[in-house]
Amino acid sequence: MEMGLYQQQSMNLVMTTELRQAIAILQVPSYELTSYLQEQALENPLIEITEPKGMFTTLKKSGRKNGVSSQSADKQSYDHLIIEQETLYDYLYKQSILLPLQEQDRKIFNYLLLSLNENGYLTVTAEETAAQFTATIANCEELISMLQKLEPTGIGARSLRECLLIQLSEQKLEHTLSYIIVDQHLELLAERKIKTLSELLNVPPQQIEEAADFLQTLDPRPGAAFSPPDEQSYLYPDVSVAVAVESGKLHISINEQYSPVLKLNDSYASLLQDKHKKSKFIDESYQKFNWLKKALEQRKETLLKITSEIVRVQEKYFHTFEKKDLIPLTLKDVADQIGVHESTVSRAVKNKVLQTSKGAVELKSFFSAKIYTQDGGSASATSAKTQIKKLIESENKLKPLSDQVLAALLEQNSGLSISRRTVAKYREELNIPSSSKRKRYS
Repeated sequence: MEMGLYQQQSMNLVMTTELRQAIAILQVPSYELTSYLQEQALENPLIEITEPKGMFTTLKKSGRKNGVSSQSADKQSYDHLIIEQETLYDYLYKQSILLPLQEQDRKIFNYLLLSLNENGYLTVTAEETAAQFTATIANCEELISMLQKLEPTGIGARSLRECLLIQLSEQKLEHTLSYIIVDQHLELLAERKIKTLSELLNVPPQQIEEAADFLQTLDPRPGAAFSPPDEQSYLYPDVSVAVAVESGKLHISINEQYSPVLKLNDSYASLLQDKHKKSKFIDESYQKFNWLKKALEQRKETLLKITSEIVRVQEKYFHTFEKKDLIPLTLKDVADQIGVHESTVSRAVKNKVLQTSKGAVELKSFFSAKIYTQDGGSASATSAKTQIKKLIESENKLKPLSDQVLAALLEQNSGLSISRRTVAKYREELNIPSSSKRKRYS
């Protein structure tokens, strides 16, 4: 083949900056939309962002509040309203003040306190601590033992086994079956191998179960109570669905109070009218402002279309809120109805929350796989999971239902044609152990 230059026409899909921006805005939830727009405003002087009112609480003024008149309410400090949660370190440090420790030992002890993770487990060994402070391993072990005597019981453990043993020792249960199981056979207990433990320890299975039930009353994470709360304390629904009182029809609306308002900066708007002062940068910034505004409107319109289709299909559910009334719905079903691509629906429902009269739910929770019934109909995977959970809750714990039996019962009772593997998958998603681990002997 000869070498040469040839002309060839071809069509390629180009991802423009505006298209990428529209996609990004579409999949950003309300609580992140303000931050995203603020980043855009830093690059574009024509953009002005008004914070959403719904994400902030205001102090209402009254005649007198806590002995302070409303006239001086604006000038007073609100530091007294801030409630600081006591940390695990603070709680343990207060207890350690009373311990008879020398200056060097107190430094080591403080180091151990700072080496506890959020669950209260010690993340350093005695050898590492000794090397850090040029101390003896025996001395560090003694200080760790002192730490483990503080409250909450089980603090300073280096493993789950040690944590449980500390709590059992505190209750003077060193010679009980529970202590022996934790000390020697904790792995077998975790696998719920009751029969194996019964044979190893030469005791009836019922006694193993009683010991296991008691161990579940212990705290495997003694420091978790002092963990700081999740940063995202508030939920900001993107869309709301409410039932009209008079007509009983479902009304859908975008929660504008949680969405920032995009405006044109008045200080720079005058430059757009002056041809002499208007620059290429201002012109491009104005185009970007219009693109951003259009993308926000498109986001709102797409969310409304998707939610409207979900509500249309799941109308019965929004009146009863029974999971059995959920109709199987896929992303493709909604995409075909509103005339967009399936990926657009997927991006639009990502991390979005729908507010209903019974609470807030994720939009993506309304999409589930279809399960076909014997009569040619279909049911949602959510309804199948609900039925699996009910069957397991009502089963005989002495003879728990296997996945194969569950599949047969679903077909017999509801006509759902589900394989054993699908039942196992749904059961695992519900965090329900297998039949062998659910089996009880008493």
